Amino acid sequence: MAELRSVIQAQRACRRFDPDAAVLEADIEHMLQLAVHAPSAENTQPWSFVVVRAEETRKQLTDWWTETWNAGGGDRVKQSIQDKTLVADLEYGLSKGGLAVAPVVVVVCADTDRVAEIHAPSSIYPAVQNLLLSAADLSYGSCLTTGLTTFGVDHVRELLQLPQNLIPMAAVYIGRPARKLSPPRRRPATEVTYREKFGAAW
Repeated sequence: MAELRSVIQAQRACRRFDPDAAVLEADIEHMLQLAVHAPSAENTQPWSFVVVRAEETRKQLTDWWTETWNAGGGDRVKQSIQDKTLVADLEYGLSKGGLAVAPVVVVVCADTDRVAEIHAPSSIYPAVQNLLLSAADLSYGSCLTTGLTTFGVDHVRELLQLPQNLIPMAAVYIGRPARKLSPPRRRPATEVTYREKFGAAW
């Protein structure tokens, strides 16, 4: 229990990867085995994973998530986040030295033959979380990107030859951190938790 708590409390996004450090095939398989043990409504297990290692494909995936940032996602983040260091880290992640050099990208798709599209995000993110936690447990850095534009979804479908029933919803970048990660900053649970009704302090 102490080890699990330690992994959870240390979890944070890594946006600077070591391009020369390998991710072992056995480690990827271990992460995916833990990912599929996530809970899902009625045990539908509505996820599919595409593991991408090819450099050019990884670059294109990063370009399309960068497009989402440039299409307005970045402006929304800058308006809602006061932490300039965090914003700079996000922008670095979408530059040539950031996510693009992560040696592995796992694209997580929702299968609309198994789950209604409206429920797709909440149905696949438990598996995404398991993937992130298992990467951290193996001492890899990871970063989650979401929010593809429709244009981006179509391009990812084409690039990965996805059938129409699969919606690419997230990309998890995995690799060794280029530098030691600083501790995560989180608001205390008591600051965001209420007793019985909203506004009643915990």
